[in-house]
Amino acid sequence: MTIKVMAVDDEASILNLIRSVCEDTGYECVLCSSGDEALESFVKEWPDVVVLDVMMPRVDGFEVCRRIRETDENVPVLFLSARDDIIDKRIGFSFGGDDYMVKPFNEEELILRIEALVRRSRRLQRPASDAAEVPAPLERFTLGEFTFDALRHEVLRGEQAIVLTPKEFQLLYHLASHPGAVMSKDELIETLWGEEYVDGAISIAVYVRKIREKIEDNPAKPVFLKTVWGVGYSFEA
Repeated sequence: MTIKVMAVDDEASILNLIRSVCEDTGYECVLCSSGDEALESFVKEWPDVVVLDVMMPRVDGFEVCRRIRETDENVPVLFLSARDDIIDKRIGFSFGGDDYMVKPFNEEELILRIEALVRRSRRLQRPASDAAEVPAPLERFTLGEFTFDALRHEVLRGEQAIVLTPKEFQLLYHLASHPGAVMSKDELIETLWGEEYVDGAISIAVYVRKIREKIEDNPAKPVFLKTVWGVGYSFEA
């Protein structure tokens, strides 16, 4: 997936980190150190996604997002903030933001969220005839007492959020997207990491054990994330 990311932040260290992470993933990255610069560059660059700091001098991130929305209703905007404040989040979403991450952020999670936002944006812009040909995967679905949200990389059991690392989330989400299907270790590694990692040192069993500790009432006797001996793993709820 080729993606152009516009990163907007008045901290050079944050901009350099985002650029490094994006370029390592193969994405193009446009850097802006102020809200004014972002608004000027946006109409020249037309990025696929905007990663936007909230607290900036002169023109803050909320105002940048509001003015971007006057030009483009569809481009995803991911807010970055040093504050994990529900008021900030509510304001951000009211100005047209699509997602919100708190600094310091996990680099892998940033990429996962960027990809999820761009997938959703491109799917919404795809002609209806194309969309009908290939069913889009659900971004949010409920299975038993669990709710899975791909956009926010969040799993809830009832009302309780389950704290997962990005790869734990990917593994659980992938299994839950195919309830009851048994997937081998190699199949999971190839899907989540890539074919070149199949013969590497990745231990799916370790990830499974850690996930069970977070979702099972008795991890030693799993009810949801099951092992099919000699075959692989499955999820049912």
